[in-house]
Amino acid sequence: MKETSASKNHKSAAAIAVGFLTVAAVCMLFAVNVKVPFMMDDFWYSTNLATGEPLSGFGDVIESQIWHYLNWGGRSITHGFLQLSLMCGEIGADVINVLMTIVLALEMGCLARLVSGRKKSEKDDTSLFGKVTLPAMMLGLLIACCPNFRMSMLWQAGCANYVYSSVWILAFYIVYIRALDPGKKDIPGSGLFMIPLGLITGWSTENMGPSAFLVAAAVTYSAYKKGSVRGTRLVQMIEGAFFALVGSVICILAPGNSVRTLDSTDDLALTFPERMLQMLKGVGLYMFPALVILVFSIIIYKTTVKDKLPAFVWYLLAGALLSYGAMIMSPHYPDRAAFGTCVLIEAASGALMVRALSDDKGSRFEAVTIVMLLSAAFVMLYVLI
Repeated sequence: MKETSASKNHKSAAAIAVGFLTVAAVCMLFAVNVKVPFMMDDFWYSTNLATGEPLSGFGDVIESQIWHYLNWGGRSITHGFLQLSLMCGEIGADVINVLMTIVLALEMGCLARLVSGRKKSEKDDTSLFGKVTLPAMMLGLLIACCPNFRMSMLWQAGCANYVYSSVWILAFYIVYIRALDPGKKDIPGSGLFMIPLGLITGWSTENMGPSAFLVAAAVTYSAYKKGSVRGTRLVQMIEGAFFALVGSVICILAPGNSVRTLDSTDDLALTFPERMLQMLKGVGLYMFPALVILVFSIIIYKTTVKDKLPAFVWYLLAGALLSYGAMIMSPHYPDRAAFGTCVLIEAASGALMVRALSDDKGSRFEAVTIVMLLSAAFVMLYVLI
């Protein structure tokens, strides 16, 4: 059935609205980054942690992270990137933050499409949907459902810990889902870059790193049992999972974690039931918006596609659950620690909406994207005013 001119005009209007709101959202994102200056831990990480002097070069970052690993915590790679961004000055760091957030939204869109099983058509490659709408929706979700937008995405230390680390963690997930598709070629050099990618994924944060390893190990084992992945591709998957485990062990067993524990005596005094209550409160306080979107996407998927959820959606949700559950081992559960968990939930939601709404029958996907971008704009406007 051919499209009517009214239908075409409606789609064009929706496309223009998405494009305009996406540009506005990126501009607002830069504005709110500028609005929030360096603060709190940023000033400490702006110095050579071993000497207390201002950072003067890459050597100071290396020296700082050796001291940090031995005396304060295991996130050496994440905090190394933080120190490098701080050396760029406030405006330079703001630009990096915006770029990394855009990259994360693009990765979430790529992951959502891969997980959904929806194949790219020639039209998608040149359409607004293929280039802008999907990552725009993920950008809206990322900001609107962020557990603590100011402290997770605008505070420099928070942005490095959660946005930056999520970029390479999602790249890790993308490699594994691509590996399950026999029609996709191996990424050039994947046999080599899986070593550093797996290592920095595991060495990212204490909850997201181990959960990524467990998901990668489960995907690899399942693919091996089914015989769907063989040869060098299977070796690369094993390699990535192994080095993610190595990175997780290095991060968690850092001597500095034991030192830092001594400064958390009040939190350690919590009984197990109190800590469980703290975790349950975290679901309602930190992840409620993301979970609402997930339920909405499942309902839309079941009523339109009427099929079982794609397998990798379950893997993403398992990763989210594992990263949440890992926080039971932490003395406390701050809201910003739920950022990565929410990213995985949002990617799973996006995959379901891609499959259910991205068709040629109307502009439903664009409508959802517009709602997400407007919601994100309100969150950013709150910071600006």
